[in-house]
Amino acid sequence: MALRRSSGCNRFRTASSARNRRKKSRCRCKARLQRKTNRTGLPDNLKSGIESLSGLSMDHVQVHRNSSKPAQLNAHAFAQGSDIHLAPGQEQHLPHEAWHVVQQAQGRVKPTM
Repeated sequence: MALRRSSGCNRFRTASSARNRRKKSRCRCKARLQRKTNRTGLPDNLKSGIESLSGLSMDHVQVHRNSSKPAQLNAHAFAQGSDIHLAPGQEQHLPHEAWHVVQQAQGRVKPTM
């Protein structure tokens, strides 16, 4: 029985096993589990959902909670470029504003102001 090392992992598998050839590697090595830390202020599930739907990375986005800037525009929240400003207590607008970031990045709408 021939053994070979699975890519990127210290586990071995049999080279002759058809089942192993069909299945994707399910290695749980630390290197594969490491992810970038989300420092955007977007909840992880919202960030990954927006990225999946748009095909764009949201790593550059910065959420400004309890911002006084929306009040200056008589708004609850707004997006300008990669910045999302939320007035106090206006978290419910975050998904909507995150999508505006995508639209602005795609050139489909102009930034606020």
